[in-house]
Amino acid sequence: MPKLIERLSPKYPSDMHAVVSEVIKGIIAIVAPSPGSGVSEGASHTPPSNIFARELALRESLSQLTQYILTQYSPDPPIPEGTEGLQPESLPNHESSTSAVIHSIGIIIELIRQNNSDYFEPYLFHTLRNRLIQYQQQIHTYSNKEGRQLLEKAMQEMVERMGVVHLGPLIDLMCDRLEDFQRYLVQPRSLVKHLSYSPFYSF
Repeated sequence: MPKLIERLSPKYPSDMHAVVSEVIKGIIAIVAPSPGSGVSEGASHTPPSNIFARELALRESLSQLTQYILTQYSPDPPIPEGTEGLQPESLPNHESSTSAVIHSIGIIIELIRQNNSDYFEPYLFHTLRNRLIQYQQQIHTYSNKEGRQLLEKAMQEMVERMGVVHLGPLIDLMCDRLEDFQRYLVQPRSLVKHLSYSPFYSF
């Protein structure tokens, strides 16, 4: 996940951003719970691991995405007439910077949208319950001590495989950089002139 996030940097072209963004969104969607998940699935069902989504929700990962979103940039200098396409394009430029902003915001939105705690808590509970019942049925021939150890091992494996995608670090980062977000609402980096004050902007 850190390598994927690094590819969203403005120093990479917008084509790279588009591909990486779709990969990360796909990962989030695959492991995201849905209504009824974990309840209707059989005990033999093995849920996908959401470790990558949890890595994306770490403060380090979100801090990097936030840095891309809030990077200050300006329009590219004009290309001298007659030299178009003769020199290799240097990065970061205006296009790669705006692309990094757009795709980073899209990933954060998808992370929030796909990790609804109203769905996840029952999903996690029923998934853990079903898996432990399955193990309990398989180890009935073991002694109580051995059976307990196997259940504890199975529980630990499930905890490492599945866990709550905690969005607390995201809220903390948004609050820490709130003034920067508000400033860009009034003074967008991609417009020539400032926007007039609007009552919708709260300072």
